[in-house]
Amino acid sequence: MLNKETSIKLDRSRIDIKPNSYVQYKKSVYKITQILNFDEVVGTNTKTKKAELLPIKDLSSIESDKNINAESISKDINNIEDEEYLEAQRRYKAILPLLEKKLSRQEAVQYSKNLGIHFTTLYRWQEKYKSTGTILGLISNKVGVRKGSKRLDSEIEIIIRKIIENYYLTIQKPSIQSVVNKVLSECKRLNIVAPHSNTIRNRINEVSEYEKLLKHGSRGLAKTKYEPAPNKFEADYPLQLIEIDHTPCDIILVDDEHRLPIGRPWITLAIDIYSRMIVGYYLSMNAPSVTSVGMCVSNAILPKDLLLSKFDINSNWNVWGYPETIHVDNGADFRADAVKRAGLAHGINIEFRPVGRANFGGHIERVIGTLMHEIHNLPGTTFSNIKQRGEYNSDANASMTFSEFEKWILTFITKIYHKRIHSSLSLSPEQQWEEGLFADESGIGFIQKPSNNSSIILDFLPIYERTIQKNGVNIEGLNYYDHVLRTKINQMENGKKKQFIFKRDPRDISYIWFYEETTQEYFKINVANQNMPSMTAWEFDLIKTELKNKGLKRVNQDAILEAREELHKQIEQSVKSSKKARRDSQRLKNKNIELKEQEQRINQNTSINIKQTENNFSKNESFWEDDIPDF
Repeated sequence: MLNKETSIKLDRSRIDIKPNSYVQYKKSVYKITQILNFDEVVGTNTKTKKAELLPIKDLSSIESDKNINAESISKDINNIEDEEYLEAQRRYKAILPLLEKKLSRQEAVQYSKNLGIHFTTLYRWQEKYKSTGTILGLISNKVGVRKGSKRLDSEIEIIIRKIIENYYLTIQKPSIQSVVNKVLSECKRLNIVAPHSNTIRNRINEVSEYEKLLKHGSRGLAKTKYEPAPNKFEADYPLQLIEIDHTPCDIILVDDEHRLPIGRPWITLAIDIYSRMIVGYYLSMNAPSVTSVGMCVSNAILPKDLLLSKFDINSNWNVWGYPETIHVDNGADFRADAVKRAGLAHGINIEFRPVGRANFGGHIERVIGTLMHEIHNLPGTTFSNIKQRGEYNSDANASMTFSEFEKWILTFITKIYHKRIHSSLSLSPEQQWEEGLFADESGIGFIQKPSNNSSIILDFLPIYERTIQKNGVNIEGLNYYDHVLRTKINQMENGKKKQFIFKRDPRDISYIWFYEETTQEYFKINVANQNMPSMTAWEFDLIKTELKNKGLKRVNQDAILEAREELHKQIEQSVKSSKKARRDSQRLKNKNIELKEQEQRINQNTSINIKQTENNFSKNESFWEDDIPDF
């Protein structure tokens, strides 16, 4: 969480932890000479030439070359135009062979000729990408259509893209030449200088064969050739492929203060397919959404040492870095462009599970099944179904708070799941992870580490676009204000009130982050009512529901505080009632025990009397009915 910082400038650069790479430590530059373990490397100070032990968690990247135009890497992802993203993607695809393969100069020149882009341009793009660590570094200040201005190249790109999507990628299967003719004709109609026909053909060639088959009506062939069979998603090295899925946990949690049931939490898990390591998670009392995906992805990218320290867990979770591809469960609001854009900003391809393809996430579903099986041993478990639960009262037995349950999950992940032998691997996930990184020949080495953790978190936080009024900005009924907003009050753009970018962490909504596009900084804006305590988005939703049930149409700060106080009073009353009910129940139980004991004593005395009578009868020589006197 970012509540200790007051302003942040995004830094999407990466730290390359490998021999001969340069890093920064305590304002000095070091050249890494040896990798010791997950915690330390040996580095040589570039000035003093002395070798030192460097803690990996405190390393940062070297500042970008001053000559490299890297303005876009500090921008908020929603402050970048669509055309800029398209251009960045095009340039990235162009330099991908240079990044993945060591082409000779002759090969690079030939490749550039085939592509229709001069090889010096490709080298320049490659350098910009390497120096910034993100494809956003491929965006220049001059690229893209800004609001209120136009640029010829961008207009041509848009025309080509639309004709490819709306004309070429159709079931009619038009020829490539007809696409070229259509683009040339459209440029002539708009009085725009037309691109070379080879440029248009290059854009067509960038469309994947899978998409061509799919859009041309050959869905069956596309599925046969390119879609993997059930449970066949595999990976050759760590973080090549990640699966993310969500599930309600089979347990009832209680509140921190009164230990009363508050319901079932949801967990979002991310698993590395190569090693089966759990690389990230997000726990919430809210049902899964695009926010859950974003929070889980940021947790997967970031180092986990501070997280384990926060929960006082003496273990390791040496997982961080940028996944290549992430498969995410498909849902109604999961296809959010914001998450895909955030992934793009960090070089991550985020794909969503196709509807009806249950096998798409086979590995993650098995991990979730393992976790739920362990949860069934906890007090307050709901088990998987009614039959399993039987007469077990989940609410009555619930005893774990949200934070206690989160600590239990982290302990299970780091001390049990990661260290147990996995049946499919014949190694533990932790051993397989290390094998993938450090094996003599096949190991890929340390995965690049984020240079700035706050930038990762901010990129994946949920975004809100709002106008700024005299009383600040309102997000879901809460007002936020700071003097930083003064100059933006009622600001107009194109005849309308300008909307600004804000971000909010669902784990603490007592503050938000305001993006100042001029300085490209985020500023922390606290809730206007300073009496408002810290609370989660889930708790705030409960309060709003309570107010709505009372018929209050407009939510205001005072009403929220009153509702929160009333909820606490209700809880206190519930506690008192529960205590009284328990006392009454105990009294009744004690009384029943006493009555039972009395009954046992009576039965015991009666039994003794009957025994004595039987003994007396046995002493008589004869006993006949006629001997009984009449009364």
